[in-house]
Amino acid sequence: MNPTTQSSTTSTHPARQQRILRLPEVKAKIGFGRSTIYAPFYIKRGANGEFPRSISIGARAVGWLESDIDQWIETRRIGAAYGRG
Repeated sequence: MNPTTQSSTTSTHPARQQRILRLPEVKAKIGFGRSTIYAPFYIKRGANGEFPRSISIGARAVGWLESDIDQWIETRRIGAAYGRG
């Protein structure tokens, strides 16, 4: 294929689509309720395996990146396997 006609979808580094989860999806995925997700003393927030921060997606709407939630779940699963969860 000629480089000038090559599609951007065939590049070596395709852009990854980030999915934003709203609260009902996050609740279903992690098994915690609304109060637990929003209360900072129930779940640690921030970096290093702590619960991901929400991102603003509108004037009165937030969401969480699905990849962040999945990574948090995996971190907790691995920690539990080693007696740290």
